[in-house]
Amino acid sequence: MIDEAGRLVKSPFSINVAKKETLVMLEKWMEDPTYNTALLSSVKPASKSKNPKIIEANARFQLGLTLLEVGKKTEAMAEWRKALALDPKNWIIHKQIWAVEHPDKFYDGNVDYGWQKTQLEAEKR
Repeated sequence: MIDEAGRLVKSPFSINVAKKETLVMLEKWMEDPTYNTALLSSVKPASKSKNPKIIEANARFQLGLTLLEVGKKTEAMAEWRKALALDPKNWIIHKQIWAVEHPDKFYDGNVDYGWQKTQLEAEKR
């Protein structure tokens, strides 16, 4: 689940519509606009890393988002590259950089997942 700031606060989970409780939850979620807020208040925030590199990478990623929002694309990209150097396995940072550098692979029709896989393999080399 995503909070109002766009942060992941509950990991994705599989939906099994064969389970009655899952159906009840989904129906309530669709019918009651306040239900998501209630769900969010009942979940614990995603665990935060105690690794200083990961903490710094997350801060640089957020700074990059802010810089991009105010039109400072070059500075945003620089922060994301620093973040990626600190946390090279962070898929979200990779995708953010790619989406800004290659918007056609993300926003023109379907997302090109094959291209992303090729990019990731090229970056590993």
